[in-house]
Amino acid sequence: MGVFSKYTTLLAHLFCAAIPSFAYVEEFKDANDILFEYKLADFSKRDYAEAVNAVFSEFEKSALCQIKPKTKGKVGLKIYTNSGAGIATPQNLVIAVIEELKKRGFKSEDICIVDMSKRKMRESGFLPKYSEIKLGSKDNFMGSPVRDIESGEFLNKNWFYDNPLMPRDLQAGVFRDEKFNKEARKSYLPIPLFLTVDFWINLPVITDMQGIGVCAALGNITIWNMSNNERFFSSPANAPIALAEVAAIPELKDTMLFTILSYEKVQFVGGSVFNAAFTSSEKLLYASANPVILDFFALDYINCKRVEKGFKPIPVPPIFEYARQMQLGSPKPSDIKFKSVKNAN
Repeated sequence: MGVFSKYTTLLAHLFCAAIPSFAYVEEFKDANDILFEYKLADFSKRDYAEAVNAVFSEFEKSALCQIKPKTKGKVGLKIYTNSGAGIATPQNLVIAVIEELKKRGFKSEDICIVDMSKRKMRESGFLPKYSEIKLGSKDNFMGSPVRDIESGEFLNKNWFYDNPLMPRDLQAGVFRDEKFNKEARKSYLPIPLFLTVDFWINLPVITDMQGIGVCAALGNITIWNMSNNERFFSSPANAPIALAEVAAIPELKDTMLFTILSYEKVQFVGGSVFNAAFTSSEKLLYASANPVILDFFALDYINCKRVEKGFKPIPVPPIFEYARQMQLGSPKPSDIKFKSVKNAN
């Protein structure tokens, strides 16, 4: 925990007593209160492969259960590419997760990669360039299908989050059509992450974010995981509780196995708009079924870097308290078991 600071203590004392353990995938509930830490040697394919193998193995040992195909035989991977190639889920991490799942019996074609925009995923290297497709490349990532939320093709009209938060233009009273306004209240969820898979894995990055403070595990589960998400950016006072409610949707929450969060590139000023001047990097990887504790340490890291560069630290965002109330996990380090994971080889 050497890269973190006094802000950990500052944040920690603001929360209540530990909440009951929760389960995304019931069989693995014994590992829900553990934060796995792996110190990377570098960010190569080999090092990520060793890290992911160690994390998977330790998670299985802690849960006394094996990660393997079940009734549907499919897995979803939620990545982050909204900021473009400058700060996206590391390709080498995604490759390592795919290869580890294949070792456990899944096929490449049964591992679905999901994010907001195919254009952004293409920019970030998760889909080939159109020129490469013309030359015969398959429009996938290493044989795994890539699905986007933006197209609406992989959404289901019966699965949505309904909230009175409206897009900025509707708040200003530009549109009066009642049917349109009713639809504008809804954010649809991607079915490849919960209706068609045995489980899914969250693979976010860390940025600061106006309205919610820090955007990492919880942000990738929610605001970057549904349609009509722009309405949350225009309502910073109400967005945190809306995001906590989305993360607590049982069908989404109960199928998420865990989050793997790499610190290969972190942005601490500027939000989702990439700015190389305000990024940092640590050879560190965390994994946990508790997204709240991951965001807790992500915020602490961001604040350390902001102070180093002369910026004010981000105040404690209310999303931590709302997430705690929704039983998404405890944000208190004292409620979490830390397990340092080492390469078995």
